[in-house]
Amino acid sequence: MKKIILIFLVFLSLDMFGLSETDSLNNIIQEQYGIPKAEAMLRMLRLGGVDDTATCKGYIREIMEIAQQNERPDLRAKAYLAEGDRLFDLRDYEQAVLNYEKAIPCFTDIDSIQFVGEIYNSIGLAYYFQGEFEKAIGSQIEAVKIYEQTGNLPDLTLIYINMGMVYNRLEDYESAIQFYRRASEIAAETGDLLRLGNSFNGLGTGHYNAGRLDSAKVYYRRAESMFEQTNNQSRLAAVVNNLGNIYTDEGDSLELGLAYYQRAYRIYEQDGNLRNQVFVMEGLGCAYTELGDYEKAKDIFQDGLKLAIDNEYGYYIIQLYYEDLARVYEEIGNIEQAYATFKNYKIYSDSMRLEERLYQAAAFEKKYEFRKNEVLISKLSAEKKLAMVQIEKDKAFRNLGGFAILILLGIITYVSFANFHRKRMNRLLTEKKIQIEAQRNELAQMNASKTKFFSIIAHDLKNPIHTVLGYSFLLQHDYDRFEDWERKRYAGDIYKSTNNIFRLLQNLLDWSRVQTGMMKYAPTVFELSSLQDKVGSLLKPIADQKNIRLNYHVPGNIHVYATPMMVETVLRNLLGNAIKFTPNGGSVSVSFTRAEQYVTCCVEDTGVGMAKEELNQLFCIDSKIKKKGTNNEDGSGLGLILCSEFIQLNKGKIWAQSELGKGTRFCFTIPAASDDA
Repeated sequence: MKKIILIFLVFLSLDMFGLSETDSLNNIIQEQYGIPKAEAMLRMLRLGGVDDTATCKGYIREIMEIAQQNERPDLRAKAYLAEGDRLFDLRDYEQAVLNYEKAIPCFTDIDSIQFVGEIYNSIGLAYYFQGEFEKAIGSQIEAVKIYEQTGNLPDLTLIYINMGMVYNRLEDYESAIQFYRRASEIAAETGDLLRLGNSFNGLGTGHYNAGRLDSAKVYYRRAESMFEQTNNQSRLAAVVNNLGNIYTDEGDSLELGLAYYQRAYRIYEQDGNLRNQVFVMEGLGCAYTELGDYEKAKDIFQDGLKLAIDNEYGYYIIQLYYEDLARVYEEIGNIEQAYATFKNYKIYSDSMRLEERLYQAAAFEKKYEFRKNEVLISKLSAEKKLAMVQIEKDKAFRNLGGFAILILLGIITYVSFANFHRKRMNRLLTEKKIQIEAQRNELAQMNASKTKFFSIIAHDLKNPIHTVLGYSFLLQHDYDRFEDWERKRYAGDIYKSTNNIFRLLQNLLDWSRVQTGMMKYAPTVFELSSLQDKVGSLLKPIADQKNIRLNYHVPGNIHVYATPMMVETVLRNLLGNAIKFTPNGGSVSVSFTRAEQYVTCCVEDTGVGMAKEELNQLFCIDSKIKKKGTNNEDGSGLGLILCSEFIQLNKGKIWAQSELGKGTRFCFTIPAASDDA
């Protein structure tokens, strides 16, 4: 699924004069002449106090005249720079670069090398927006040389951040990470928390694009801390949105991803940034979609789409919303609306590509425009030629008139036949569609087991492995940069993830042995309390960590006729789940009772409980419901599937009773041993 990553473009801005208010500058422009007036105009342009294009051009023209009259090359250089900035704001990047390049030798002649560094950064950004990334890198390297020569560390930090951004667009993520890391080192050295936050956000984006989600989380959280300390709400919201993307991608952390999106939306709402609200709403809707709350997702997508269209935020975000809506309509079974929405997605997607091609064509035409004087034809020759052409056209129309009528009749006949044929084919296609849909539903049910198996491999096994890879990568490459408590925390996370991998693989192995027939039903008579002692001693340390009391109501001398290993696995999974979903200080009870030919075993907890919808899907192989424990423990849902299959093999039943917020009770039956055994 596409994700909108929010990054920062960094513009350098140098104060050429002392601070002045707009009103004071207007007074100077109205009342003064010569150099004071020119300086006031430049200051006004740099402050963005002139919105009218004609006024901007007039200011720059007058500044040039004053510079020439008073032999002030510095004013001339600054006028070129101001004109470049004006054209940059108008997105006329090609003309902006031409003015920037005129300013460079002017500033070089007067030894204003700092302005030259600023200009090279602006040229690099102009090339970036034109998609000429190699040229952008070349200009930014020139800026780096200047700032290294002058020792300007703050602006050098910003150039490195911009270079990381360009390499991200080039999909050279390792180079991007290197430049962001250089920027973070300089920002840390100078104590610049805002630039340090920008660098950490870039490092997070580089690792995210490279597929290292856990490393990305570390740096995004550091950026979050920096922006909270500097109270920069707009950049804080961007980083929070990026964290929402990561947790939504991981699948097992959808609620946390949703919380991050909601936080980002609130910040942009308070800041009045409607455009970024629309971007965050797209991620918010995707999170609700992954959680299965399709009605909520649909409402958000519809609201965001309306805002994007009404405010003309561009084809990219609009086509994303249509694609998301089509998916939601398909999930809720509204195939007709899904098809109509998908058509709109294709229209906007194609329009976006067409707009890019038109932009490129316009730039090409502008660059290679012919002079009008070279293509003009004399008036008399043109009139004569047009008259001759008109005569030929009239003659051709008369000759072709009758033939055109015959063709028209043929077309009408063909269209009538084609329409009849199309209706017949549509009817056949509708019948086929119904048959295919029925077959598809049947096939989906048949493949549910296989789909679940691969889903577990892809999501539940991938996430802890990513954690191990991410934190071990950080410890290997940045070991000395972390505090001792950070290294200990990462090592602890690696241990927990490895333990989760082991438990998941154990359940997967048992499940696969059942599916392939390697684990067979081999019943024997044994005393049930012996298994309870074994399982209880195994799980007691985990219960002690959460201060959970384990209560046993197990009469002695209860014998059953079943496969001991399978019953042990069922008890281990049910007791482990009860501990997992019981908060600290709670209790878990285990009880065995015999009634006629069966023994009933129950595991009851005082945990978080479940809704009715979850209860109905507990033992379904294609269920999408997965929850984390009260201490954020991972769970795949495979354990309960394994319990169900083992109990069925041993000729018993398994069920669950629960109420949200009041705990859960799992029970199963197995055959009791006969009194003669």
